[in-house]
Amino acid sequence: MIRQYDVLVGGISATGREELALVLRGRRFVTPADVAAELHVDSTAATQRLARWARDGWLRRVRRGLYIGVPVEASNPRAWSDDAFVIAARVWDPCYFTGWTAARHWALTEQVFRTTVLKSSARVRESRPNLLDYDYMVVHTDPAALTWGLVSEWNDGERLQFATAARTVVDILADPQLGGGMRHSAEVLASFLKEHDSALLIDAAERLDNGAVFKRLGYLAEQLGLGDSVLVLACLERLTAGISALDPAGPPGGQRVSRWGLRVNATIARDGAS
Repeated sequence: MIRQYDVLVGGISATGREELALVLRGRRFVTPADVAAELHVDSTAATQRLARWARDGWLRRVRRGLYIGVPVEASNPRAWSDDAFVIAARVWDPCYFTGWTAARHWALTEQVFRTTVLKSSARVRESRPNLLDYDYMVVHTDPAALTWGLVSEWNDGERLQFATAARTVVDILADPQLGGGMRHSAEVLASFLKEHDSALLIDAAERLDNGAVFKRLGYLAEQLGLGDSVLVLACLERLTAGISALDPAGPPGGQRVSRWGLRVNATIARDGAS
């Protein structure tokens, strides 16, 4: 005997709709633990319900054990996705956006990159994952790195953290791949110095405590005619021992510039191009 509330409506029974509504109430993302707590079922049954709802298009699987509700009005539920920043903030909480993603946010570049760059103190299983059709570059960092140089912004009810403009630049100088390589990193630096005080970079670089940042910053400022003599002198005063590569991901070799403790393995023109 088929009871009225078990008749399927849009691929899900009335009972199923009630259960799904209960699980999603007040939640953007759901886990098996949420289902188990709300429906008073064991973990196996909770996982099975989530898998079935995802198969029927009511949820999308973000990664193992994490799902997101699909709006009823979505025209193609299986291809629907939420905001890339919101997804990242939930999956890699706590985290902050940096690199070319933050550079774009602060109008330090006009280039549009498909990949979203962030740093997280959470466990990072993959450095280049793809979630819900979005590409990410995720770098693990120490929890202390999330205590300074960040600003909070709200996006569709979710709190996101971005590196400040100065923190963005020093993050990129510490690891130029976050800025799309040395060429683009130099362009971001030039854009920053057109609008901001170079003292902000010195302060941020001191907080980051990475000697290679001062080498690259001083060298680029001098070679490209950026900033002023105060910036160059401040970098020279903070040089550390050893030789660092201008571009850590660049080719081996390159001329050694003892003044800056650098092995210059990338050619940087005065306009910021390499």
